Amino acid sequence: MKPTTDDIVEINQVLSLWAHLVDNHAWDRFGEVFIEDAHFDSSVFGFAPVTGIAAICHMASQDGHARAHHTTNVHVQKGAGDEIAAISKGLGLLSNGAVASVTYTDRLRRTPEGWRLASRILALQAPSH
Repeated sequence: MKPTTDDIVEINQVLSLWAHLVDNHAWDRFGEVFIEDAHFDSSVFGFAPVTGIAAICHMASQDGHARAHHTTNVHVQKGAGDEIAAISKGLGLLSNGAVASVTYTDRLRRTPEGWRLASRILALQAPSH
């Protein structure tokens, strides 16, 4: 599916909302960004991949996550079937004051409530030398 301008704006809103919700521990609002059986893979940070909003909430509430999340550089792309793909960057302020940079690889689906994440995979961006 090729995204329209309206799709791109809405998807940017959803991806940005993720950072606000996780930073505010608004677990009860994760349905605003994920479909019920969404897949979330942050194994690059030592967390087991999980499926489902309840499992994502539990994983996100564990120690070891960044203290602040920032979503940047969103690029919305054509996706397979009725999905849209997106890649974006994330910056996270770690508890030791360091900053981590990740790339989010996302698949989104339109629901009656709007676009929601069906899959999110994180890849760590190591500094180049």
